[in-house]
Amino acid sequence: MAKPLRVLLVEDSPDDAELILRELRRGGLAPSHRTVAAAEAFLGALESQEWDLILCDYTMTGFSGAQALALLRSRGLDIPFIFVSGTIGEETAVAAMRAGAQDYVVKDNLKRLVPAIERELRDSAMRQGRLRAEAERQAAETRFREILAMAPDAVVAVDEEQRITLFNRAAEAVFGYSVEEVSGQFLDLLLPSGMVAEHRRHLAAFAERPETVRRMSERSEVTGRRKSGEEFPAEASISKLIEDGRTTFLAVIRDVSERKALQEQLRQVQKMEAVGQLTGGLAHDFNNLLTIVIGNLDQLCEELDGQLRARKLADQALGASLRGANLTRQLLAFSRRQPLETRVFDLNRLVSDTIALLRRTLGEPVEVETRLAAELWPALADPTQLEAALANLAINARDAMPDGGRLIVETANKPLDAHYAACNLEVAPGDYVVLAVSDSGTGIPPEVLDKVFEPFFTTKDPGKGTGLGLSMVYGFAKQSGGHVKIYSELGHGTTVRLYLPRASTQPKDEEAAAPHLRPVTKVARDATILVVEDDEEVRAVALRQLRALGYRVVEAADGKAGLQLLEQQAEVDLLFTDVVMRGGMSGPELAREARRRWPSLKVLFTSGYTEAALAGGSSIEGLGNLLSKPYRRDELARKVAEALDGNGHAAVTGLRLLMVDDEPDVGAFVREVAEGLGFEVAFTDRARQFAALYSSFRPDVVILDLAMPDTDGIELLQVLADAGSRARILLMSGFDPKMREAALLLGKARALRMVGIVPKPVRAAELRLLLAELGRDGGA
Repeated sequence: MAKPLRVLLVEDSPDDAELILRELRRGGLAPSHRTVAAAEAFLGALESQEWDLILCDYTMTGFSGAQALALLRSRGLDIPFIFVSGTIGEETAVAAMRAGAQDYVVKDNLKRLVPAIERELRDSAMRQGRLRAEAERQAAETRFREILAMAPDAVVAVDEEQRITLFNRAAEAVFGYSVEEVSGQFLDLLLPSGMVAEHRRHLAAFAERPETVRRMSERSEVTGRRKSGEEFPAEASISKLIEDGRTTFLAVIRDVSERKALQEQLRQVQKMEAVGQLTGGLAHDFNNLLTIVIGNLDQLCEELDGQLRARKLADQALGASLRGANLTRQLLAFSRRQPLETRVFDLNRLVSDTIALLRRTLGEPVEVETRLAAELWPALADPTQLEAALANLAINARDAMPDGGRLIVETANKPLDAHYAACNLEVAPGDYVVLAVSDSGTGIPPEVLDKVFEPFFTTKDPGKGTGLGLSMVYGFAKQSGGHVKIYSELGHGTTVRLYLPRASTQPKDEEAAAPHLRPVTKVARDATILVVEDDEEVRAVALRQLRALGYRVVEAADGKAGLQLLEQQAEVDLLFTDVVMRGGMSGPELAREARRRWPSLKVLFTSGYTEAALAGGSSIEGLGNLLSKPYRRDELARKVAEALDGNGHAAVTGLRLLMVDDEPDVGAFVREVAEGLGFEVAFTDRARQFAALYSSFRPDVVILDLAMPDTDGIELLQVLADAGSRARILLMSGFDPKMREAALLLGKARALRMVGIVPKPVRAAELRLLLAELGRDGGA
């Protein structure tokens, strides 16, 4: 079968053209051809189609083969070109070959034509194959370099001499050099000087291994050096490629500075948690002992009136016991197990009041400056504990400036994003109110900076500090859902920043003021108190103190016995119970069951710390107030009177709350908080059921989610407006703040009783405060 061949004939003699075509056919080829004899026609033929071969006469009228060859090469076309001529001489033929012709055949010997064509077609196919392979190689190399440029890890290649041949974009970011700065430089540029020799030995040993192609070594830890001279920890994997007898080393390098820092944070957090558990447990046990000592000394001091010497000794023992109690409170603060009275308050006002009281303590050599932020967000924490934390920080700053200096106290609003939280363990993204205390003192050495929050660690001289001040600040911040950071530089001073959660409601006038003790009301001497305490000696002290205050008291050694006694003596007015007890029933479990049977029963808890109750799956929140151990008789009298009078977080009774949210977990959370306060709660996660449920339930308080799958909170506000609702309405949503504000204004415009907005995620303490306030105001 004849082989097809597309032939462009450049020939001005029709007879010669026919002879050439006849020879091609006789040689087993089936030519499809076009014949031209001028430059314009030649160029037109080149543009009109693709050709397998060009056969060209050397000498023609008005045109020449040399001109045709020049035009072909000027177009960058690689078409096999053979001269077929009767006039070409040997010197001319050599010149033509040098100009780019593949061969020449004289017309008198056309038998050479077909073999010459077949040879050239084979050579052309080989050339085209090499060109395609080179193009593919270049394309692959381009893709490889593009991939390397986008790779998140630094990629560095070096040759056998360890000179840098490849440096991707991530490497530029990690090391701080541009590719132009490092190309051709030794790899030593990227290594600490003390590690260059070791690295060279390692790479030389790797080069001598028998494995050759793409053998990846295990990932190993190395140290890199940036352009700035800073050294940093890294992980590197090195592979070896041998190509054409040349060895290339490819290193993939990952900067692990951030990961190492997080690992160190985690180690520090775990250490602090372990120390906190130990100190918290010890403090709790000591509080029980101190409760016995202080209670007995209080009573002994009263009985020693008139015996001056004995009374003085008893007073000294009582004072030492109270100082011991203060130390255990600081230990509980560090371990995050101190009882907190979380409230919404104005941080600027608290700072101003506290600094005014501290100025004399700080002394004249210390210049005090306050920088209070305008429009500061309200804070959510325990103001009393914050006052103690601020006093600790201010006194530490004073001690760091023995010759005087400058103390700056600042407040600010600070949103912390997810990136910051990812780099700082135990921090939740959200809005925080910041209290910063800075001094111009001596600073803290870097080697001890990570130890300053540990209990009993101090840089002060012996006898001048307990080492519990900063640990108390640390524990208070963490227990409050906040965060604390310390920055220090030798010779320049120290700054401690305390981050407290932002409250979504504004403080009331009485809440903004510094906390104060409520005076003891007249005791109800005809009241009966049930004391439930598993420590016999602590129980005995409590019984003596309560009897001395004029109360009737009965006792039980555990929760089950207390419940049985309540069944026998229904006239008990107050349950005074420890939080954590042996016997299978905790104090909160006892209180919850007792309140279920006798709703009017008042409850007062006591404990060395409140968090211990959580170990048994129970919580005191919403059930009653807490009296922390150890306590004085006056404190006991005040707390008992408040509990009997119904002060503090008394239960809400007779009020109904309707919650609408498409997330059942959110509904369960709100139900738990609200029912703990005494609300009767109804919940639905379907907006379409809202109108019917509202009509049948007739709630006093409504909590609405603004974003629901089948409707939105704004439509539900219209349902309430159409029903003439007098319920108090609380919006809860993670929507954009502007959307929440618009919904609040819309509700008010429709004469609805809008209470406020709680942005998600909501903290239990904040929700409890809001609902308790609604309960005290009587709901609707």
